[in-house]
Amino acid sequence: MAELRSKPRFLQPEDFVRIATLVNKIYPHFTERLTEAFPNLTELDQQLCCLIKLGFSVSQIAVFMAVSPTSVSQQKSRMKKRILQQKTDSFTEGETLDLWLHRF
Repeated sequence: MAELRSKPRFLQPEDFVRIATLVNKIYPHFTERLTEAFPNLTELDQQLCCLIKLGFSVSQIAVFMAVSPTSVSQQKSRMKKRILQQKTDSFTEGETLDLWLHRF
């Protein structure tokens, strides 16, 4: 993780498998709980959630996914809407997706 923080690079599918494994070790069953609570989230959404949970910035995530920072922000916005479609009371007033994921 330290290497990714200091030298962000495009991530391959196997990198995301390792990242998900790490997240699940640090935050027990994080991806399982997320999938169970919100089955409408895509694989890309889940990858993004793991990266946010690990504290990566929008700029870093953009490099990891080979997209623009604007695209990352749009994806985060769409994901928050999908979460709210399933559980309308998921977020407190003004809560961001990042803050919500950190307490999930």
